[in-house]
Amino acid sequence: MARRGRPPKYDEQDKAKLVEEFERYIETEDVPIVAEFAASHGLWKSYFYDNAEFANLVKRAASKKESALERGALKGTLNPTMAVFSLKQLGWRDKPDGDADLKTLVKLLSSGAGFTPEQIEAILKAGGSE
Repeated sequence: MARRGRPPKYDEQDKAKLVEEFERYIETEDVPIVAEFAASHGLWKSYFYDNAEFANLVKRAASKKESALERGALKGTLNPTMAVFSLKQLGWRDKPDGDADLKTLVKLLSSGAGFTPEQIEAILKAGGSE
């Protein structure tokens, strides 16, 4: 039966050992996954995200994971759908940022220059430069 309830608290000595194990995990795994490491130690992944001692390690794991996913997708060694899904979880996007168009639109409309809708559409299509 799966363990339930709050994960165990770690004292400073335990945290130091956990840091070493996490470093070793990142070095040895091709695609390090914080949730996998956390589960293997009876913890939730939020434990690592919420504790400052692990901040740099979480970033290192994410960077290594990102580069491995990108390389695998480019080489065709990873399932493209899964690579895209995982990269999106790391902040990648496959479409332009709609906020940039919105900011340009607000800027144009608030400038008082009296642009026509056609002119605004042409400016947005050109990348937002006036």
